[in-house]
Parts: sequence; structure tokens; C-alpha cells
Amino acid sequence: MKQQNSPHARRWGYYIARLILILVFLVVAINLILPFLSHREKPKTTPKIKRAVVVLKPADSSHILGGGVQQVKKSKWHPPHVLKVWMTKHKGRTFRVTQLPRCEHIETLITYDGSGETLKQAKLRTGGIAACTGSFHNPQTMALADFLQRNGAVVSPARTGRCYMAVHADGSLQISGDYGAVKGRTGVSALALGQRLLPLQQDGFSRAFMNEVTDRMAVALNKNFIFIIQGKSDIWRLADFIAHKLPANSAINCDGGHVVRGKGPVHIVFRWKKGGSGTCAE
Repeated sequence: MKQQNSPHARRWGYYIARLILILVFLVVAINLILPFLSHREKPKTTPKIKRAVVVLKPADSSHILGGGVQQVKKSKWHPPHVLKVWMTKHKGRTFRVTQLPRCEHIETLITYDGSGETLKQAKLRTGGIAACTGSFHNPQTMALADFLQRNGAVVSPARTGRCYMAVHADGSLQISGDYGAVKGRTGVSALALGQRLLPLQQDGFSRAFMNEVTDRMAVALNKNFIFIIQGKSDIWRLADFIAHKLPANSAINCDGGHVVRGKGPVHIVFRWKKGGSGTCAE
């Protein structure tokens, strides 16, 4: 017959039961806590940002940084400071062409000597590098017969209404027939010349005069150059030469072609401004 459990055995049974209960409690607690821990957000890391380098244009930077629009400097072509002279033939006539730069370094003078002087004398007296005849006058008395204005003062009134060459206060040149734009204007010098050659206009001259073969001079202009044309020719071939052989856009015949080899009271002289210089290429 088996003995009944002793107090000592019962005590150990009680301890084992408590231990099992504690273990069960721990397992249940762990199962409850683990889901909570697994759903906690992991600490966020700062994402790496790719940096882009942007080069701003002057116009863009002005909007961002403030201020006016920045102007980008552009290099401007300047005609070479060269006095170029050459001889050429056109439709059976020989022409001597003198080319000068049309820029702020060239000064244009309208000279006046009441006793008369040659082209060479006018150049030497003023220090010019090139010159052309240019006036209506009495060949015996040298008295002017048409428009001459020097620095705004009218020396001789306009009588024929023919085209003129004007030298403005800033040194710029103009061939025109609009007397209202220059007459009496301070700082403007102007001289009535001959027939408009480019574009070709009769300007009151007879066809007999245009057909005559004689010593003639003309001035032609474009944006960058001044041309002085000299030769023995009629008006038709002189105008045709300028229109088709020179890069000009405006030209006028210098009246006084008959004094190219003689004397006249008025000349147009070109010279280097003080401090300027150039070379001669013949």
C-alpha cells in the first residue's frame, strides 16, 4: 500500500506550480510586447540631396540679386586708320580713289580763303591728309555763288537748292538736300556741292553738262569709309563707277571740277584729330 504525500513533497509541488505559472505569465507578456516593439518606427535618416550647380546669365542674376539688367559688352569693329589710294579703270575712264576711315578720329573741315587756293595749299595749310574741291564761285573774283555755313553762321546764302554736305557738331557727315535741317544750326557747317550721284539725280543740271568730259571730283560715303573720287569723265560714267565699283550708299559731285587743277575759295579737307594717327597705303 502507497504512502500519502509528505508535507515536503507538497511544498515542492507548490513551488513547481508557481514556477510554471510565472513562466506562462512571462511567455504571455513577451507575446504581447513583441508586436508593439516590432511596429515602432525606426529613426529616420536624412536623405542625401544631390546638389546642382546652375550658372546664371546676367539677365537672370539681375532678377534674383536685384539691380538693373547687366549689359554684355560687345566688341565693335572699327575701320583701320589707313589712308588708301589706288587707280582703276571703268568704262574707258581712269579714276583715282582715296579711301579714309569714317570714324571719330577723322576731322572734316570746310576751309575758306577768299583769295583762292589750290587743293595742295588747302591741305598743307590745315594739316590735311586728303581734300576735294567744293564750291560755286566766280572764277575771276572768287566770290561765292551758293550756300556756305560755318559753325552755324551762314557765310553765303543758298541760291540753287542743290544738295550739300554737312559736318555736324559731333563730326558726323551727311549728304542731303534738306536745308531746314542744318541752316543756322549751332555747330553745323555745310556747303552746297554739285549733282547727287548716288542715287543719281539731275538736280537741275543740263544733260549737256552731264555729257561733258572734264576734270571731276566726288565724295562717296558708307558706314565705315569716306571715298574721294577724281578723274576726267562725264557724270554718267562717274556715277556708274561709284554705284557699281565702290561699296558706297551715298555720293555727290563736288562742284568746281574745273578748278581741280586750279584755285578755289572753298575746299573740304580731312585730317587726323589731335592724338590720332594713321598710315598711307598707295
